[in-house]
Amino acid sequence: MLDSASGVKNRSDHIMKEKLKISAIFAAILLVGIAFVPAVSAQAESVSSSSADKEKIEVTKLPEMELKIININDTSNIVQVGDTLITFESNPEHTEAEMQIENLTTNEVTNIIYKVSEIDGKFKTDVYQEGELVNTVTSVYNPIVPGSMKEILGGSSAKQGTETVNAITSTKYTWDGVHFVKGSGIKYPHPDYDSYTGEIFDTWYISGTKLKHYHIEDSYSDAIADCAPAVAGATIGLIVGGGIGAIVGAGLGALLGGPTSSILLDEEGCIWGWCAHNWGWRLGLPPNPLTSKYVPDYYRVASYTLWNFIGLSNP
Repeated sequence: MLDSASGVKNRSDHIMKEKLKISAIFAAILLVGIAFVPAVSAQAESVSSSSADKEKIEVTKLPEMELKIININDTSNIVQVGDTLITFESNPEHTEAEMQIENLTTNEVTNIIYKVSEIDGKFKTDVYQEGELVNTVTSVYNPIVPGSMKEILGGSSAKQGTETVNAITSTKYTWDGVHFVKGSGIKYPHPDYDSYTGEIFDTWYISGTKLKHYHIEDSYSDAIADCAPAVAGATIGLIVGGGIGAIVGAGLGALLGGPTSSILLDEEGCIWGWCAHNWGWRLGLPPNPLTSKYVPDYYRVASYTLWNFIGLSNP
């Protein structure tokens, strides 16, 4: 009986580690796909709420998955998230780069190569995984230049001058069973800080009816913005979902293109992400839309929904 239980646990641990590996790879590959994603026009399902709960609702802090920025310079990023090490090196011209994603527990390593050329003021990036071309994308900035995401994300100035406006004009409501806020001074709709015990300097999630609502602390978010966009994508993908196996990185690249897609940080300088409780095999997702992938049924970062297989309206 004990051997059987141990076998089940080992298989469960293996599946969780595979989710971690696959999601990080998708994130690293797809963040460079800076194709503009228009705002989704689904009908809102919000329910107005006159005030936040008198007593704050407890959030769930993520298991220990500390973000360590080991090194950042003009040609190198080394970042560790939990037991996953991301090592990124580029040439001085920022035309070629290599990323290694290593699971320090299993010693599994995935290699990704980026080759960038500038054409008519934009950047064409060929992405290779284990020597095979898996994606070619065009972006508005060079995705292998450390720090180029800082301006895209909005930088540490995101917090300035919003407190008074928020208090006067923000609207509180319910979405997916979670207390939300939106309005003037709110960068994009997200769970209401006043309703929950989670702090801006912590990383945590709220479990809604269909989704998990992830909050990445301000210092992590700011540190991510210092990385090359390709590294930032892998890092966000590893943090969102934490150590519970709901780690998602796929599709992040579609967030950062076009003039209206510049905000990933909220008014407190934090990044929010959402993924469904349920996972399934799905076709039609990059980098190869003909290959079925095991992904959450819903995935969103900031104000951009990457996919929605459950028909959930915008917050």
